[in-house]
Amino acid sequence: MGLKIIFRGKVLLAIIIFTTISCTGIIYTSIKNLQPDNKHLLLLELSKNIDLEISHSRIFLDDYFLFNDTLKRTAILSSFTNTQKYITSLDSLVEAKYKDNRELELRKSLESVTNQVEELQHKTAVALQKNAQTFDPAILTNYRSFQIAYQDLQQTIDDYILNENFRFNQKVFTLVLLTFFLLLVSIFLIYRIISSYNAIEKQQAIRSLEVELKERKRIAADLHDGLGSILSSIALYIKLIEKDCTNKTENKNLIQIKELSGIALENLEATINNLNPSILNKYGLIKSLEIICDRINDVGEVTCTVNSTNLEMKLDPNMELNMYRICNELINNTLKHAGASKLYIDIQQVKKTVIILYRDNGKGFNPELIYTSDEEKMGLRNIINRMKSFGGKYEINSATGKGVEIMLRFNL
Repeated sequence: MGLKIIFRGKVLLAIIIFTTISCTGIIYTSIKNLQPDNKHLLLLELSKNIDLEISHSRIFLDDYFLFNDTLKRTAILSSFTNTQKYITSLDSLVEAKYKDNRELELRKSLESVTNQVEELQHKTAVALQKNAQTFDPAILTNYRSFQIAYQDLQQTIDDYILNENFRFNQKVFTLVLLTFFLLLVSIFLIYRIISSYNAIEKQQAIRSLEVELKERKRIAADLHDGLGSILSSIALYIKLIEKDCTNKTENKNLIQIKELSGIALENLEATINNLNPSILNKYGLIKSLEIICDRINDVGEVTCTVNSTNLEMKLDPNMELNMYRICNELINNTLKHAGASKLYIDIQQVKKTVIILYRDNGKGFNPELIYTSDEEKMGLRNIINRMKSFGGKYEINSATGKGVEIMLRFNL
């Protein structure tokens, strides 16, 4: 129980660590994804606003000079004021420390546009103050210079955005690779934890089975040497007494005692055989099951068949004992509870797996009711628990009136 709690704790910790790292990576990526986009959109918007305000100021100047529309003076100055505001905002977006040539070029283009706008603003303000009636050619030249500088700024902004996107995509790609790497590491760690847990659990099951086998052998030997010897001695003394006994009543009692001691000796032998099957030790799994089936067939009420295929590898004694006990338990269940006329056992080896298929044509049962308090299902519950103890797999197919089919898989 403690091992399972430690195992679950380790798996949960690995999942929490990976989930935390993944969520952090996703949040970081999302935030970083929004920041460049917002900055780029703002760069484009401000540059367009600058171009728009300069265009407005040019139109207003044309109206002022061509139509002597003095009301345009305020609009002209307002356009230049807005232009200065947008230029200031644009300048604040560009980082003061130049990380690469792209940002340096953007800064230079921005300074060039700023200078052109300031010069335009100055000459236009001078013209307005003098109440000039004609359009100053120098202002037109400045407008053209501004257009060239502005086009250069637009191209520089586009190049800057492309470069920023490329750098950002590199960061995202690196982050994705890192997250994927951490995922692989987490999966590997979880796999190692699960594998270690399964290995430890399997070793514990094997040790438990070995201890159980040794204890069964010890108890069987103690019963054979102790109680078995006593019962055999009792039977011998009864035979000696029978020779000297002439009283019919006493002789009858001796016969009853002899029969009871014989039954006790038979039950003791059966118990010893169940604890440490001598038939299995002598003949092996297949032959032992065939002998059991021959005894069943001799009775004549149930037909028993054993078949084996490709069972070439020598089985581990503990594993063989478990297979024998499970098959014996299944046979006993069929004989006691199933009311079957036929039972069939097929044992085959597929690579490093031994598959036992057990079938009978008895009354069957509902597999969902195995874990009820019904004593008839106790044998099946023992089989399932035994299979789980050493990592075996099982499939139970049955229904009322349709017999039973049980497949057991043992990994060698």
